[in-house]
Amino acid sequence: MRGISPTLEAARRSPSAKPYLRVLLHDRDVGSLRLRWRRVYTGMEPDGPCAVAVAGDGALLRVRIDPSTGALTRQRIAAPGPDSDFSAWTAVATVAAAPRVGLAASGTRALIALVGADGVRVEVRESSDGGATFGTPTVLAVAARAVTAVACSLGPDGTAAVFYAVGGTVYVVRRFGTARWRSAATWSRSLATVDAVAASYSVDHNVLISGTNAAGDAGVWSTIYGAGNAYPPGRWRPLVEVVSAAPGTRTTYRASGTAHADAPQSVFVESYAGGGAYDRVHVTPGVGRTSYSDQLWRNPRPFGHESPHGLAIAAGNGAAWLASPNAVWHAPYPEPASDLSDDVLEATLIEGLRGGRVRLLLRNDDGRYGPDAAPAALAAGGELRPTPGYITSAGRERLEGRAFWITAVRRRYDLGGSTVEVDGVDGWGLLDAWTAPRQFVWAAGETNASRVLTGVMQHAGIRLGGGRVSTESSTLQPAFTVRAGERGTTAVRRLLEMLPDEVIMRTHVALLSRPDRDDEPLASFGDDEPVMRLAVESGAPAAGWARIFGANVLAEAVDEIALAEGGGTAIVVDENIEAQARADARADAVLRRSKLALGRGELVVRPHPGLEVGDPIAITSKRAGLVDARFRVSGLHTRYVRGGRRAVYEQRIALSDV
Repeated sequence: MRGISPTLEAARRSPSAKPYLRVLLHDRDVGSLRLRWRRVYTGMEPDGPCAVAVAGDGALLRVRIDPSTGALTRQRIAAPGPDSDFSAWTAVATVAAAPRVGLAASGTRALIALVGADGVRVEVRESSDGGATFGTPTVLAVAARAVTAVACSLGPDGTAAVFYAVGGTVYVVRRFGTARWRSAATWSRSLATVDAVAASYSVDHNVLISGTNAAGDAGVWSTIYGAGNAYPPGRWRPLVEVVSAAPGTRTTYRASGTAHADAPQSVFVESYAGGGAYDRVHVTPGVGRTSYSDQLWRNPRPFGHESPHGLAIAAGNGAAWLASPNAVWHAPYPEPASDLSDDVLEATLIEGLRGGRVRLLLRNDDGRYGPDAAPAALAAGGELRPTPGYITSAGRERLEGRAFWITAVRRRYDLGGSTVEVDGVDGWGLLDAWTAPRQFVWAAGETNASRVLTGVMQHAGIRLGGGRVSTESSTLQPAFTVRAGERGTTAVRRLLEMLPDEVIMRTHVALLSRPDRDDEPLASFGDDEPVMRLAVESGAPAAGWARIFGANVLAEAVDEIALAEGGGTAIVVDENIEAQARADARADAVLRRSKLALGRGELVVRPHPGLEVGDPIAITSKRAGLVDARFRVSGLHTRYVRGGRRAVYEQRIALSDV
């Protein structure tokens, strides 16, 4: 439960407190700003490697290589926008085209990292005037054989790193501040081949790498090279898979850019050499409100551009940019949220352990939400934040914490006027909409169940946050497979069957929490407040006897009361269970989950702004003979109808056993 202020607590207990429902509409893509790309330049330059950066004064910098001649040229647009001229270029040098080119900018400094025409000489050119001019080249390293990739990153104090690859080995040349460049150092990770590297800076050096691993899988991996901030200087974090393809699929990848545009963004090319061959650019966003160091990547998304060289990406000065030599896309950051509160005629919020949804009815008598007048976010994918509250002595009070994503918008016109209906789903709906594009496999002993759950949910944009988790969630290391085409909800539910925990959805962040029998009530409801209705019921649980068959272990648990009331038998066969203690714990968890699923009635009250599904509560009712009787919230149904004879402001609380 989210804590509420004393004034808000007093208001929800008062029959005369005035309801307040705030509804904000955000143009967000599951927690992060939605990048609405618009192509602003189409030129005649030959396609080839390209890099882009945003200088401290907002200028847009681009460099490109003509692959037929090796000519490297650069560009600086002082005030970039949809009407800018992106066709003017300045010659820099003749370089090796295959390793590509690196570009980075921060404050008044900018770096170009390149490989000389001989294919082995790694050079850097630096600017101290925001990319207007660049100095003479500095040779950082001379490789023993052909360099296959090069990139660079630059921090605000001049701290920088140049990355280059030879075969499957990545080397880094770094400096702190504007001190001298150090000698090349070999990374501590391993790939069989590296064909491209991209880099950016935020806290530390963020690196995107493509190639093949020891098993022959082609893929793209992200990692971090420490600059002494969140990660120790000179240390490499483990490689995290962004995308991969098995040998024999004739699929390869090439990294082409990475940046932070409210959330991490990575760009790469997926190339397929079979029938219907293609070179499709993909953009992979990170989970909303995460940093590159979290290494939580969502599903790659194909972008409407084909090129074996891919697209470069940069962000800064309130916008993001994608670029190739002959094309530029611009995505200004969205406007602040739209406040729909005063236009909400009716609202219904439904929250449950396995899904939630919202429906709004908005006034539209003056056409303010017509197709041409409504905010861009009032469409499928837009993010709604409805927050019930009250007008108290402290003002309009409510709690943040709920989020839904629009699935449908209906505009209705009749003799009584014009309205707009908006439907949305919570994080469970996002999981249900996600289907695995390929098979994901976690081997037994590879990682714990909580991390597997995180790995599944991140693909739909959901981040699993902390909570009071069970020991099983952190110690069980199951063999688990998400099959190609399987829905996210199906995979998550299969995994939760192994644990005594539940997932509680809030925004795009979900909490993993174990409901314990001894949980103390977090809220109380009684005869001293307006309880509108109360129904208490009892019924037979689904199971009174659980039998667990693991790998050479057998366990069972019995609930004699449940059996006497007609409870059945639950059978679980799971080869992940190898220890007797784990089998015993699973048997108890099966009976526990069965009991929690048993409905115990319904309580109808004025809405409690802080109440969440899964919260333990206490109810006192003289008429029902209850004194601090404990229940658990298994569902919430909050209804709001604007004032008048039909005014409604109530919350139906579905009850289960604690």
